[in-house]
Amino acid sequence: MVDPITVEVVRHALIAAAEEMKTNLRRTAYNPIIYEVLDFSCGVLDRNTRMVAQSDGLPIFLGNLTATVSTMVADVGVDRLRPGDVYLMNDPYEAGNHLNDVATIAPVFSDGDELLGFACTRAHWLDIGGKDPAGSLDATEIMQEGLWFRSVLLQRAGEPVPAVYRMIEHNIRYARNMLGDLRAQVAATHVGAQRVREIFARHGTSVVEQAIASMHQQGDQRTRDAIRLMPDGVYEAETCMDDDCRGNGPLPVKVTATVEGSDLTIDLAGSHGQNVGPVNAGLPATEAACKIALKALTHPRTPTTDGDFEALRVLCPEDSMFNAQFPAPTFMYTTHLITLTDLVIRALSGATPRMAVAGHYGHLCGFFFVGFEPTDGELYIHQEPEHGGWGAGPHGDGESAMISIANGDTQNLPAEIIEARFPLRVERHALRPDTGGPGMYRGGLGTYRDYRVLGHNPEMTSVIDRRTCPPWGLQGGGSGSPARVMVDAEGAAPAEYGNGRRVRVGADQVVSVQTPGGGGWGSPLARDPEQVRLDVERGYVTSAAARLHYGVVVDEVGEFLDADATARVREDLSRDEGVTTP
Repeated sequence: MVDPITVEVVRHALIAAAEEMKTNLRRTAYNPIIYEVLDFSCGVLDRNTRMVAQSDGLPIFLGNLTATVSTMVADVGVDRLRPGDVYLMNDPYEAGNHLNDVATIAPVFSDGDELLGFACTRAHWLDIGGKDPAGSLDATEIMQEGLWFRSVLLQRAGEPVPAVYRMIEHNIRYARNMLGDLRAQVAATHVGAQRVREIFARHGTSVVEQAIASMHQQGDQRTRDAIRLMPDGVYEAETCMDDDCRGNGPLPVKVTATVEGSDLTIDLAGSHGQNVGPVNAGLPATEAACKIALKALTHPRTPTTDGDFEALRVLCPEDSMFNAQFPAPTFMYTTHLITLTDLVIRALSGATPRMAVAGHYGHLCGFFFVGFEPTDGELYIHQEPEHGGWGAGPHGDGESAMISIANGDTQNLPAEIIEARFPLRVERHALRPDTGGPGMYRGGLGTYRDYRVLGHNPEMTSVIDRRTCPPWGLQGGGSGSPARVMVDAEGAAPAEYGNGRRVRVGADQVVSVQTPGGGGWGSPLARDPEQVRLDVERGYVTSAAARLHYGVVVDEVGEFLDADATARVREDLSRDEGVTTP
């Protein structure tokens, strides 16, 4: 075996290759969903299609790249791969994503035509040619959702396959921008392949492959060491999703986690079956969601390879919304996967009490506008996820206004970009007071994000969930507040819209996206009254909520804490709730 220093040199050279792919893709993409939101990821895989390095990106994308590349290799055959080839893949069942998330895959060869590995990107396409622009929340079968690429050859030996480019161009909306994003993905994939080739040439094939084997073994050992610290046993948790975007719900989600020695099995039996609407995911994406939870609870700060997950087994019935079968629609595949990651952490909170945190806002909490520019009549699609509150844990309050756990480095669009690119104006972007679940440690806050429509009448689609079962607390902490999407109505109260609603918005109306807070940790009556006063002073908690949930009596602006009144109120609350105040 190679020495540890060489292993680290090779590891970080491969990570640098993935990061260079990310930089190139971000700088050459046409759509802000790529270059601002960062709704893409890049990875490097070995010749056995196992992940060995990745850029900072979306864990839910990266966790199933192995399945994506393995499917392509099985379809095409190793003997038919050539240097300079690029394949497209967005298979919702074998790769586990929705059709809008398109992967480009390039095999990497040595100068002697020996297969060394693969370079891969996956990026969100704003349109994939489905029945509705951007995506269909009322789809009932995959054919309604758009183009389905199963191991499609896009470039042969570095030369484009013109028929495939024409097919894409004439079957999607927003074609100029989308083809620009595709070219950016292809270029990034070629750069990744070149850098990996250089790493093998610099160190030698034998040395690099021994280093990769060590990286997988180290990841496996670290994970198994962490699992051994968990008491053997069966751990369970349940929650629900609101509906399948077609009004069918609620949708139960159940996790049974079994710890046995250094192995972890996650069984999803008891979760809802395959849905009529698009809240479905292929099994590889479900496995990715479980990998995220395992990584978060074991060694979250170390570089990731597929070796990190050798100890994990995921069981799921075929008739489940977590194991979608043809022809199930999958456009909303991430919504319940984010909740699944949260729920695995909740189930294992009894086994990892110093690592597990309360539920975070836990879904995309997104929306999109589709309309026509009032100046030139051109179609536009504005789409972005929104941030929310994370759950508190045994070490402190939850973070406010953060992206969901499955979406990694994804971010929302700056107001300046929105207002420069689209006929919209951002009129408010602020934290939502009282949305963090009360606790000894408070849940993080959700946000307000208000958009005024300028001079046209677009369609707005709301993508929100977990209103029926909001983000939970742990160890006596309270739940976070749920999400809302409000549209003002002239002369009437604002209208509230739920999950999967597509509505026409009038010119000059305001759409307010209000995201959830995270759950609290520990009894609210154990929170330091001075910390509650500071929360009121900073606008995180209102004085009314301070008294109601924390038993703290403070003026409206948080300048004065009444210690005597607080002691009396807390005594009354502790008597009612059967807890002891500190």
